[in-house]
Amino acid sequence: MSKSPYIVSNDRLSDVISAIQTLGTYRFYKLGVDSWSERICGDSAEAAKWNLIFKEHPEFFRFSSDGSKASLVLRRQKPKLFDVDALEFVTREERDSRSADGQRRITRAPLSENDLKMLIDVAISLHSKALEDQRDSRWWISMLTTVGVALIGLIGVWLGARLSP
Repeated sequence: MSKSPYIVSNDRLSDVISAIQTLGTYRFYKLGVDSWSERICGDSAEAAKWNLIFKEHPEFFRFSSDGSKASLVLRRQKPKLFDVDALEFVTREERDSRSADGQRRITRAPLSENDLKMLIDVAISLHSKALEDQRDSRWWISMLTTVGVALIGLIGVWLGARLSP
């Protein structure tokens, strides 16, 4: 069984939650990993870390077809009808009547508080399940210890019987 990405580091859950919050609320729904890194932690030099987190958590994050931009899966399901400058929704007709530059200012709407809470709850649940699975995978340690102690006891009794006159 492969190790869950939720338990590869002590900070993974908080990193996933930070990424969900940032990718879910920023006015543009997809950016390059360097830009997301700058938005999430204030340091674009951390891009490799965030790239790995995005790749190891496909339950939340996806890359564009050319692999250059990352986004939140749930946000990708929303229609591109949100004007990032006016911070309001537009109709399809309003969007389609804009110039190419104007259409680039239309994106998918940020997630609602309920959507964010739901995604964070899922991340917490998956993290808890990974910790449970890790604990459950160690069942053999106590059994092996018990068998080892029993064997040592039996060997002691056998040696005692052999060595006593």
